[in-house]
Order: sequence, then structure tokens, then C-alpha cells
Amino acid sequence: MSSQQHFEFPKIHSFPPLYTKQPNQTVQQQQIESWCNILLQYCEFYKITSLTIEGAPKYSQLASTLTTSSYSKGDIPPLFVNKSINRQVNTEFRNFIITHLIHSKKAEYINHKKPELGIFVYWRSIVDWGNLLYEYIVNTGQQGTVLTLYELTKSDDDDDVGSSGLPQELRNLDEELLVKIIKGYLIKQGKAQLLMTESNEIGGVKIV
Repeated sequence: MSSQQHFEFPKIHSFPPLYTKQPNQTVQQQQIESWCNILLQYCEFYKITSLTIEGAPKYSQLASTLTTSSYSKGDIPPLFVNKSINRQVNTEFRNFIITHLIHSKKAEYINHKKPELGIFVYWRSIVDWGNLLYEYIVNTGQQGTVLTLYELTKSDDDDDVGSSGLPQELRNLDEELLVKIIKGYLIKQGKAQLLMTESNEIGGVKIV
């Protein structure tokens, strides 16, 4: 993998005091904002839509299970560790950063009752994700068509990104996030319906 394929951390990521929670409130606020900005840029670069509670990549659109994937999780450098300066963020401070990110509505627990399952990261908002999906359905004339979660996140033809192909932005999207987008935005807007099976699983999605 060439160096251009890796995220270029900003210079402040190599600044040792960044890794220790600062006691001065003004400095601490700037420090937290720096970490949140780095986290969002890092996740957007690697198309990471969820992190573990430890801050490691949980799901990336680029590190899919496809054999043609651009990355494996092992290729993605750690966020809260900088080996070149022998620094890493401790658990308490990392949790503080994640909590701030959630309060800023740039992240959300995947399951509020089980925070240990990790967080969704919103470098693209739920509304923007929903609008992307809705625009694709409208542009391809699929309103009212029942589609599976698989059809809304996968394409049988990787080269098919034309007028009818699944947009690159939606490819390999985490199905858990897709359901969040549908329930959290499109259904509330009256633009989608979930069709459930007898076993109460999602059988399909109809966008209207």
C-alpha cells in the first residue's frame, strides 16, 4: 500500500501533551476539539462508520469482506496511539473524548443499553446519509420497490456506477447504520417503510 493511501495525521498528533488530559479548562477544550476533528477526518478518510469503545475501527466501507477491498482493518493505523513519540491516550481520557463527540452529535452509541458495543461516527450526518439514499432511489426510479438491505449496500458489478448503479458513497455501508438511517430519518420523514418477516426481522425496505 502506498503512503498516499494512508491518512496523514496533522502535526498536532505528534505533540506529546495532546495525549494527556490537560487540567486548564481552556486548553482542555482546545485539546478535545483537536481530538474530535482528528477522529472525524480519520474516519472519513478510511470510511469508518463505527468504532469500538476502545476507539479502534469497527466497520469500514473500505475494509469490507470483499476480496477486492482496499484495506483490511490491520492496514489502518491506530487513532489514539502514536508509536513514534511513544504516546497513547489512556482509557479515562479516551472515554472523555468519545463522550464529548456524542454530546456534539457527531457520534452515537450503536446500542444505548450496551455502550460496550461501540459507536456510530457521523462524519456524514444521518440526514445527509438519508438524502443520499433517497436521491439514489428517486434517480433510478425505484420508489415503491421493495429492496433488501443487501441491495441497498452491495453491487454485483463493481464497475456499475452509472445511472442505475449503486453510488460509491453507499457501497458496503454497514447494514446496522443503514437501518439507523432509515428509522432515524427516512421513516420519520414519511419517505420509507420497513417490511418485517414473521420472525420480526427486516425483510425489505420500501422507499416512497
